[in-house]
Amino acid sequence: MAVQALALALLPASSGSVIVTIMLIMFWATSAWAFALTQSFNLVSLAPEASGIMLSMNSSFVQLGFAAGAGIGGIAVGGSSIMAISWIGAASVTFADCIAVVSFGFTRSLSIARD
Repeated sequence: MAVQALALALLPASSGSVIVTIMLIMFWATSAWAFALTQSFNLVSLAPEASGIMLSMNSSFVQLGFAAGAGIGGIAVGGSSIMAISWIGAASVTFADCIAVVSFGFTRSLSIARD
């Protein structure tokens, strides 16, 4: 997720170079797709007996996130410029990364307390 945020944050600065822009988009896309695999694995490992429900709920929330992102992107382009999308995306991924760090820390502290 940090690679996603970094690539999105650097994208506006690279608008003069097609090669750098393509490289940043490749880093962003690769890290975005790699995150989905690890997230699915983590969900299945949390509750193997309910993996179907966990993955279905995850898929539903991913689709909801796509819809919300499209709406926010439309508002950003309408009110500002196309370059605002990458800044909003970088801020969103950074926020999600902070939530993940806190969540994993909380989960780890609970598992240590149980042991």
